[in-house]
Amino acid sequence: MTLQVVERAMQLHGGGGVSQEFPLASMWAHSRTLRFADGPDEVHRRQIGRLELRKHG
Repeated sequence: MTLQVVERAMQLHGGGGVSQEFPLASMWAHSRTLRFADGPDEVHRRQIGRLELRKHG
């Protein structure tokens, strides 16, 4: 979600969104890195699915 908000802000700022004038480029880089560190969304979905199935099985 953070990445989507930062990307939208970058669009609104135009070229300034990727400059050093605003912290948006840095925010984008950190948000993107966190997505890699956090792991793939598919892994999270699978784990949630397993937990839910265990409740009902």
